[in-house]
Amino acid sequence: MAGYDNTAFAALGPISLTSVDQAGHELGAHAARLLLDRIADRRRPSVQVTLSPALVPRRSTGRPAP
Repeated sequence: MAGYDNTAFAALGPISLTSVDQAGHELGAHAARLLLDRIADRRRPSVQVTLSPALVPRRSTGRPAP
């Protein structure tokens, strides 16, 4: 079993859910910075930011049986 977003609850001991981390804090920081840049200079060209998700393996997944 696996989840998406890698919330704080996914890391709790009883749950220990394998999850995909989308770097939400980093994504939000980029969005805020780009918004403030655009507000400061409305003629500023658009910027595209690409972030790669990461798999965070925990106890809810394991190696396949032989």
